[in-house]
Amino acid sequence: MTDYRTLGELEQAHDDAIRTARERVQQAEDYVTNYRMQMNRMQEDFYTLATQQGVVHDPEFREEFQRVSDGFEENVHEAARVIAGFEEELDELSAQHTREREDFLQNRRDDNDDRQR
Repeated sequence: MTDYRTLGELEQAHDDAIRTARERVQQAEDYVTNYRMQMNRMQEDFYTLATQQGVVHDPEFREEFQRVSDGFEENVHEAARVIAGFEEELDELSAQHTREREDFLQNRRDDNDDRQR
């Protein structure tokens, strides 16, 4: 733990770290939402075009369309795992901050006790 002069400095550093971690989670969630919307739109457009061209029932089209759809879903699931990891890191960071705060306060109490002796 870095030495902070005041509890306020320590808490400010903790708040900044938590805010940064939360922003990372939010940005990742926003990215996945955007990716999902774009992929859904693209799938709809390709399906509409395939229907217009009369190939929507073609086995090769259906196979390729399914392959792309599966890849899209796999990417979304992988992103969800990454986001879950970010959230776990945020929880660990919060626990670490609690310990650091307790240590800081204990050190202050110890310093005060030493001065009173």
